[in-house]
Amino acid sequence: MRTRHILAALSLITVAACGDDSAGPVAPPVVPDPGPPVQQAYDFSPIIDDYVNRTVLATYADLSEQANALQAAVEAFAEDRSQASLDAAAAAWIATREPWEASEGFLFGPVAFLSLDPSLDSWPLDQGVLQDVLDSAFDLTADFIRDGLNANLRGFHTVEFLLFRGGEPRQAGDVTDRETEYLVAVTEVLRDDAVLLHEAWTEGYEGGGPRAFADEFRDAGMVGSRYLSQTDAILEMIEGMIVILDEVGNGKIADPYAEQDPAIVESWFSWNSLIDFANNVRSVQNAYLGGYHKGTRGVGLTSFVAERNATLDTRIQSEMQAALEAVEAIPSPFRNNLDAQSEIDAAIDALNEVAATLQNALKPVVLAG
Repeated sequence: MRTRHILAALSLITVAACGDDSAGPVAPPVVPDPGPPVQQAYDFSPIIDDYVNRTVLATYADLSEQANALQAAVEAFAEDRSQASLDAAAAAWIATREPWEASEGFLFGPVAFLSLDPSLDSWPLDQGVLQDVLDSAFDLTADFIRDGLNANLRGFHTVEFLLFRGGEPRQAGDVTDRETEYLVAVTEVLRDDAVLLHEAWTEGYEGGGPRAFADEFRDAGMVGSRYLSQTDAILEMIEGMIVILDEVGNGKIADPYAEQDPAIVESWFSWNSLIDFANNVRSVQNAYLGGYHKGTRGVGLTSFVAERNATLDTRIQSEMQAALEAVEAIPSPFRNNLDAQSEIDAAIDALNEVAATLQNALKPVVLAG
């Protein structure tokens, strides 16, 4: 088994070194020239502007800031190896996790093009290969992790595993020197990914053309944007909401529940799973209502829907809140309560209900303009 794991670790390094296209960034689609702006019955500009500024950029700015604080906390632990420092690093992980989970309602654009979602949040962690790497003679640097190892040996869950056990920060004395080296390096990679994600929206990114993605999204329907109309941009927003609702209900919750397997529960080292899921639902609320739940509200898609169909707007908001409350009603920690059938079924049903409403009721209203 040891030989197999070591060979697996080496194969990961070899694959990355050979530039396997399947593990690399997803090439952004070619931006078409849409010609003259599309004339629309409804001007979505205020909604799109606030979505970009108050929702996406506010969330990513918070993620970048918290990731920098996490890196500083981890480096502080590496300096003195005290329990207080480890506890502070664990708290910083939880603080950084919130804006990331609150960003999963918009996993399009640079986060997809640059493969930052798997780099930041691959699950499950390959603990066997990680241990073989820790036992090896490799120099555990950020460059080695970034360029030599696959995504399931980096990101939030690797940092989580090194900081937590059983829902609590680890005992500082149990963290080995090699684990500390890896912790510092892997947190640096996470921090760099978080900063890159924010900068890709605000400043542009390699391979994405000269424009910041935020500008391209704001200019939907104009020359230089991949979105041929404002409606296309709004539909991208809605699809992002539907995707994460489906993932939470039919993946993150349903899979471990169906298998009755705590090992496939996301964020189970820290017991942060239900908080993660709730923040995923908040990402959907933020996208619909406008703004960021830790910041300020702006003009949201709700304003358009209320004008066109006030009953539908009320229904959407009610269903979103019901889904959030249903997720929060699951007994915590999730990994220890996979037998909470009534609460889990209710949460899955509530999440699917919102997703169906967005697909079958909201999209047609938007398409009608």
